[in-house]
Amino acid sequence: MNKIYLKKLDRLLNNTGDMALKRRAKRIVTTLNPQKGEKIIDIGCGDGYYLYLLSNLDMKLRLTGTDYDIKGLTNAKKNLDPKIPLKQGDLMKRLPFADNTFDKAVMSEVAEHLPNDVKGLKEVYRILKPGGTLCLTVPDARYPILWDPINWMLDRTTKKHIQSGFWAGIWNQHIRLYKRETIVKVVEKAGFEVQDSTAVTAWSLPFNHHIVNLVARSLASGRLSTSTSASLSKYEKRKKKPLFFSLAFRFVNALDKLNDIYQPKEIGVSIFVAAIKPQ
Repeated sequence: MNKIYLKKLDRLLNNTGDMALKRRAKRIVTTLNPQKGEKIIDIGCGDGYYLYLLSNLDMKLRLTGTDYDIKGLTNAKKNLDPKIPLKQGDLMKRLPFADNTFDKAVMSEVAEHLPNDVKGLKEVYRILKPGGTLCLTVPDARYPILWDPINWMLDRTTKKHIQSGFWAGIWNQHIRLYKRETIVKVVEKAGFEVQDSTAVTAWSLPFNHHIVNLVARSLASGRLSTSTSASLSKYEKRKKKPLFFSLAFRFVNALDKLNDIYQPKEIGVSIFVAAIKPQ
């Protein structure tokens, strides 16, 4: 991506308090390296965050989102340009798109929910054009202790973890976490050629996952003031925030810079994989 689009991306990411999401999103979009007019799909688009970033780069991209969860698609419609098509789809059956349709695909934090991850990725392979790029992330089984201290200790002392609810942390609603070598094999079994794989975000606040979860629940509740919601929403473009939130964001971003100084390849909140569909 050239400097103009990188600056636009950084501005869009400014209000993202979740440092792991912010770092993951920048890695995905820059590696995707979108070009004007390309057809790009976000598979498991949730509330539409990656589509929001891509649509605001002003590159005239032809974007599409799909998700199994109807509630997620409803939320995405509120956050996105209504011209962006959003379709319900099931990776365990067949997505509602023809073979060889898209130039590039995003699949972030999705594979860990699938009963059969290889089957799901084969469906992604089907709808990508030959030579098409896939940028994928999954939660890392070697996640740092600060991200989710309770499950980190349980995993290593009892081989068990909290499966659901607020204290499930990184395991919430996930069938599995991945080691880097494991997700690489899954992507390759689906037919892709892996170009890059690495852990992302080794440094974070203590109990960071729970803080993010708490903020998300508060925003979803609708009980916060308009000003507070705007200050915490990753879709808000205003630069100025109340002093407390401004200082909090500065502190989090300062801590996040440790990930630029030292990022172990095998330890992180997520694993990033870039792959292509062979010609």
